[in-house]
Amino acid sequence: VEVMKSFNNIHGAGFVRESLRGVPPAPGAVGLHNLGNSCYLNSILQCINHIEPITQYFLKGNYIKEINKTNPLGSGGRVATAYASFLNDVWAGEYSIIAPRLMKQVIGSFAPQFNNNFQHDSQEFCQFLMDGLHEDLNRVKSKPYVEHMEAFGMEDSKASIESWKKHLLRHDSIFVDHTQGMHRSHLTCPKCGKESIKFDVYS
Repeated sequence: VEVMKSFNNIHGAGFVRESLRGVPPAPGAVGLHNLGNSCYLNSILQCINHIEPITQYFLKGNYIKEINKTNPLGSGGRVATAYASFLNDVWAGEYSIIAPRLMKQVIGSFAPQFNNNFQHDSQEFCQFLMDGLHEDLNRVKSKPYVEHMEAFGMEDSKASIESWKKHLLRHDSIFVDHTQGMHRSHLTCPKCGKESIKFDVYS
């Protein structure tokens, strides 16, 4: 049953929307209710949902043994657990529309900027969610201090490999495996002519 009641006459903010049971047109093809102005959240959840190796990792329960409960940059596994619950509902074949209420509540408890009914930037939310999931599932339990490597004067192939190895000393998760890469940055000072080359991680 879907309950929609306006109590404050504010667009999108005064509706209570719950998941609707029904058979989706295709596996995983489930609509998401707009909770307030949560289209920024829904669009990113739909995108990450269709990264197949990550979705299978959660659906098969492989994430459980990799939850890092001691990582101060994570949520103790609560974001990862909420996302796993969301995926289980999406792929259960029992819902045509889902209200991702638990995801929104859990994320809002760790990121107050999303704990409201306002519109937000999808890219900003995507970065927060993927970072949160990565840190919850980071296989590195004790992060060593790692200095950034200057690659000027080195062969690009060698510099990129060494930079990636340094990155893996602190970051190693299913999200690193499938959603992170590196780009080459080459800067030249217009005054002194000094050059700097680095390989930076992006996701």
